[in-house]
Amino acid sequence: MTNTTEKSILEFDYSQSRTITRKLDFNENEGDGIIKTHFLFVLLKDLPSNIPTTPNPRKADINAKPCQQMLTTLEQEPEYFTDCNRGLTLIAEKVFFPNQQEGGRKMIIDFGLDEDGLPKGGLVDGGHTYAVLKKKMGDESLAELPVFISIIEGAEGFASKLARARNTSVQVAEKSIANLENEFIGIKNALGDYSDKVIYFENEDVGNDAAVFQVEEILALMTAVNCDLYDKNSQPTVSYTGISSCFNKWLNTQNRPSYEKLYPKLRSIIETYEYLYSHFEDYAGNAGIRRFGGINGVEVSRGKGEKRKPVEITLPFSGQTVRYKLTKGFSMPIFAALRFLLEEKDGKIDWAVDPKTFLEKHGPKLVGQILEAHTKEYNSNPNKTGKSKVLWQNIANAVIIDSLEEKLAKRPV
Repeated sequence: MTNTTEKSILEFDYSQSRTITRKLDFNENEGDGIIKTHFLFVLLKDLPSNIPTTPNPRKADINAKPCQQMLTTLEQEPEYFTDCNRGLTLIAEKVFFPNQQEGGRKMIIDFGLDEDGLPKGGLVDGGHTYAVLKKKMGDESLAELPVFISIIEGAEGFASKLARARNTSVQVAEKSIANLENEFIGIKNALGDYSDKVIYFENEDVGNDAAVFQVEEILALMTAVNCDLYDKNSQPTVSYTGISSCFNKWLNTQNRPSYEKLYPKLRSIIETYEYLYSHFEDYAGNAGIRRFGGINGVEVSRGKGEKRKPVEITLPFSGQTVRYKLTKGFSMPIFAALRFLLEEKDGKIDWAVDPKTFLEKHGPKLVGQILEAHTKEYNSNPNKTGKSKVLWQNIANAVIIDSLEEKLAKRPV
């Protein structure tokens, strides 16, 4: 892959493939116009760096927001990239699998040439993805990353039409509509300069490239500490199981006032969550938990053998770096229970007990309770731990008792 010049014929290996065939003119019984679509997984180490991009109407900008978000996923959560990314779509004149019958994994793509000697086919969708993947080709820890590729064989005659369709068929998300209607204005004002880190709408070319945190995640944090929606007998497990549901709760006009009361404390809510996340390992150690990095749900390194490298996560608002990736199934039950440190007086919400001070005192016990249940009761399954309403209730009960003691201690004698 040293030659980065785009070529009209490429040969490379793939890991898995499937092919479907259809007639181009489906109304005609006769005719030989056949369209084949090949669906492939190609490991990043085998992906060519010189796929023609002639048909793609948009040139990728590696500094644009979509590229930066994909790079963050590849660097911090590479295991999710394949399923969260649409992959690459190519069109070709001919596709050959020369040794498939013998169990081989080699393919040849002929993109064809136009009258100017340029490839007729090539990349029609996924330009930003391809730019990011090329940037990460030298990363050995990502060598085995499967990249999804679909190749449409026989479509080079209408390449421009196909490329135009694939690059304009964008679905407008609910949050984009909400942003357009200025429904996020209260959140933006409450966040202040933190707002620059939040993605409010789906648009590849507009917005702050520093934004890395989805607005749905903000709403999930507010849902977790919403005392109007969740009292001591009901638990906001939805803040772990589905942030889209949290968005819908906020979107409901009947629920909106309960969220708006939290806006003045929104920055401290976010800061509290990041404080808990960044101190989680320390609390585990103080609770007597050994081999923190060996717990299923805690990731401290990626890759195997010589390709192994330590995890490094940058928390979006504080900018603090932690050397582990933590499942939210561990952090959210504790964070949600901190809602009992909030009190409402005269329609205003404030912390009756400082959450960071509370965590410094009680964090080790709560983290120890989570990790012990994770190991002994939920078979070290992070998803079962995070979904357990019993565990959420037990953590909530512990915080209620401890917070009551803290509130009583603050009263003048």
